[in-house]
Amino acid sequence: MGFTKNDAYNYIEKTKREKIFHGDANAAIIYLEGIAVSDPMCMARYNLTARQTTIFGFGLVLDESVGSYTWLLENLLEGMCNKKPSVIMTDGCDSMRAAIKAVFSEATHRLCAWHMEKKLTSNVKDGGLQQLFTMWLYSNMEIEEFEAEWHTTVEEYGLDDSFWAKETYNKRRMWVNAYLKDKFYVEFRTTSRCEGINANVKKFLNSRHSVLEMVQNVKLMVQKYRNIELDAHFRSIHINPVITTCLDPLERFVVTVYT
Repeated sequence: MGFTKNDAYNYIEKTKREKIFHGDANAAIIYLEGIAVSDPMCMARYNLTARQTTIFGFGLVLDESVGSYTWLLENLLEGMCNKKPSVIMTDGCDSMRAAIKAVFSEATHRLCAWHMEKKLTSNVKDGGLQQLFTMWLYSNMEIEEFEAEWHTTVEEYGLDDSFWAKETYNKRRMWVNAYLKDKFYVEFRTTSRCEGINANVKKFLNSRHSVLEMVQNVKLMVQKYRNIELDAHFRSIHINPVITTCLDPLERFVVTVYT
């Protein structure tokens, strides 16, 4: 019939994306409002909020070496009272990867999906293979399925001698969703928030600035983010309070784990 398991995966993923084309949350709201209209026993209420980016620290390094990044992360750890992150996401820099392994050895290190797809398009032009790669990035398949499909794909597309394919496979535990689906990422798969911060940093910096001016301007930028965070905090308490339960001890325990 010409309809393989991969075709089924691709069709399902395409259908999912079409349903949330105008936004995942928007699609959910429309769905809930539709139920409320058709079922008099149901009601739908919601308010709007925004996820806030919080900056914990900035570091000025000489270069992008393992030593520089290790120093940066060690100082970040000290500033965070030795509270280690459980999840880290980066663009795939090998030096940063080595530094994370040295300082945050127990953390799960995930590679940015956008950067992975960008590398893919630079090395692979075949549309079928690109679709397979996207499926491996996002689909909730099992590890055994991925491994079988990868080896079949390598043979089918003649990738045995491909440096890109070997390097990508060696890092599979950092980007294949089958290996990462049980980790808590709140659906974040890209470093877009960091890229947004980088764009803001550039607005405050100029090549003609002295080191003092650079540090002062970064401080201004961080203050801007903190003001936004304080405003969101105030609103969550006095204007749009967060929904709580009667299980106060449980909530307080979750706070110690999550934050």
